[in-house]
Amino acid sequence: MPPPEKIFIYEIQGKVNPPADLTGDDFLGAWREADYTYLFFGAPKEGPVQAWLKETSAGQYSSETVLKYAEWEDGQALKPTSVAGFHLCPVWEDPAPAPGETVIRMEPGLAFGSGYHPTSRLCLQLLRRVFAQDHPRQVLDLGTGTGILSLAAVALGAPRVIAVEYNELAVRTAARNVRHNQRQDEILLMQADARDFAHLPGDLALANIHLDVLLDLLKIPEFLTRKWYIFSGILGTQMERFRCALAATPLQEITTLDENLWFAVLALKTD
Repeated sequence: MPPPEKIFIYEIQGKVNPPADLTGDDFLGAWREADYTYLFFGAPKEGPVQAWLKETSAGQYSSETVLKYAEWEDGQALKPTSVAGFHLCPVWEDPAPAPGETVIRMEPGLAFGSGYHPTSRLCLQLLRRVFAQDHPRQVLDLGTGTGILSLAAVALGAPRVIAVEYNELAVRTAARNVRHNQRQDEILLMQADARDFAHLPGDLALANIHLDVLLDLLKIPEFLTRKWYIFSGILGTQMERFRCALAATPLQEITTLDENLWFAVLALKTD
């Protein structure tokens, strides 16, 4: 179904988990940051949220914020688009792929990675290049967001993908997208810090994530054991820092793509 017209966000002081009666179809997920929890709904829930907090003392209610969904998506239209031989189609639209395109059904939810952002587009192009010359059998997708890169890797022939995402909002969205594309048997999705699972084995690592995490990953010896790497989430002003960190590893930069000041790097282990 299409996304909600409006998003209702409730800020709560304290790290809380909403009860079952608040996590129905209107519940979009939770975002925890520092000592606050943000609950996202597709319909007004101020009364029930306040009643739950008052009854249980689980946390202290702070405020309600109401946004149009288009404002959350930064004004980007949610419509079918084609990237690197993939036809990315919202689940509420009928796909109309060009000949030879692979359909991926997407529900953007409140995560990032609908296929419109440059980092997603660049990673899909590099992913296509890797599979054009090799056949990675296990892929590690760190910072999976909506799950778009995991789904693309499976569509290209990877039998197994481990997708790791820290943000609960994104995990819920990715889980729905895995089901929309009937890829539950190929994609293992987990909510965790990418750095805690960097040691997992595999032939290809995808890391479309912010620079600080990329730099941490490059310092983990167990992470630097696979053959192929795709890195993204790098803004133009950050590229020099990333390249310096990459040069201190056994990885070699093979190809770099850029779009609107965002960069994606394809790297190969050299020894």
